[in-house]
Amino acid sequence: MELFSRKQTAKMLGVSLSTLDNLRQERKIGYYQKYPGCKVQFTQAHIDKYLKRVEREDREPKIRRK
Repeated sequence: MELFSRKQTAKMLGVSLSTLDNLRQERKIGYYQKYPGCKVQFTQAHIDKYLKRVEREDREPKIRRK
């Protein structure tokens, strides 16, 4: 199982480190951390699960009624 650093994960998601930290604190993305103060790491499964949750389907345009 490959583990990615915060910097690698942020780059993969196209977000800043602070945004990634906020996602983690808001429990929107999973991560590994041995104990508080230890480095934070992510797996491909964490990343894929997050991306699947935020993925949006293309919607048909709404028809405005007059």
